[in-house]
Amino acid sequence: MATRSARLRIGAAHGGAHSLLALPPLQHHATTHCSSPRGAHCGPLQAAASTSFGSFGSSPSGVSSLLGRPELEQEPFLSRFALGPELGQGSFGNVHSAINRASGQEVAVKLVAKQRHAGRNQRSALHREASLWKRACLATAQAGQFHAIEEDASNFYLVSEKCDGGSLQQMLDTRGVLKEAELGQVAWCVLTFLQGMHQNSIYYGDLKPGNVILKDAYPCTAEPPCLNVRVVDFGCSQLVSPGSPLRAMSGSPLFLAPEIISGAYGLPADMWAMGCTLYMLVCNRLPFWLEPIPQLECFDLDAINGGIQYSPVLFAGAKWRGVSEELKDLICGLLEKDPARRLTSEQAKQHSWFANAKEMCQLE
Repeated sequence: MATRSARLRIGAAHGGAHSLLALPPLQHHATTHCSSPRGAHCGPLQAAASTSFGSFGSSPSGVSSLLGRPELEQEPFLSRFALGPELGQGSFGNVHSAINRASGQEVAVKLVAKQRHAGRNQRSALHREASLWKRACLATAQAGQFHAIEEDASNFYLVSEKCDGGSLQQMLDTRGVLKEAELGQVAWCVLTFLQGMHQNSIYYGDLKPGNVILKDAYPCTAEPPCLNVRVVDFGCSQLVSPGSPLRAMSGSPLFLAPEIISGAYGLPADMWAMGCTLYMLVCNRLPFWLEPIPQLECFDLDAINGGIQYSPVLFAGAKWRGVSEELKDLICGLLEKDPARRLTSEQAKQHSWFANAKEMCQLE
């Protein structure tokens, strides 16, 4: 059983991810790690994916397969791929674009430098993430699907298809909050993702704007226009067993559900993070504080946890003028502090606010 001891700290909003807990091998109730309040593990990622591990070819000599077994010899990863510009960065690795020298295929690659003394623990953590990422790809088309994990003497390489639209966090930072019609399309896609994950007993564990990627460049040229998204970064994901709560403190501090702070949680904690994400996409703040997010990142964890556990949802400020009561009601249903009364993904998709968004969003 995982313990709740942790190295608790909050990182900068635009900086890299910071862990709360080290990551062990794949198992039920695994102790996972916590990332920064807003960003993804590699900052505002632009990587998603479309095929399973096996379709990307075998691992090169000296490179572990997903099961940790060496496979047929190939040229090293950096001989087969030319690295391009950096797409994002974090404490655990940087994401680059890359081009397959033979085929010309463009991909995204998360580079994680090998830690001198981590050894098996680091390898197990990354293979655990890759394994849960693969499960997610089978569970839902809205998961950013994965190509392969490889390694050489210096780095691990997590390879995925490159998407063109950037993260929702990038959108907030560069062009501001989403219109309500745009938000409906994004929310429908993300709820579809959570529905597939939860139907397959997978807890995602780190939903926030930095981990939601636009599949296509914005604005979309499709008719009708559609903001189709993929969810990436499965480092906080866990498998859930019926009747056995998760115990590890895992996720991004400002998006943690009250029951995570209390020490026993499950799939409803993802729905809480969905409520925080919707709220943030409307006003670029978080539900329980009037302060801007950069100021919240200076708070200690006790102050943050107290706001999450005891403060009401605040619909204050000019950004909320003109926002529909239906959307506010949906957000409140997702931010219900009692997980037994909180909306599930299925219930949220049946909410009246989605009457128009469902028809507009062309899910793949």
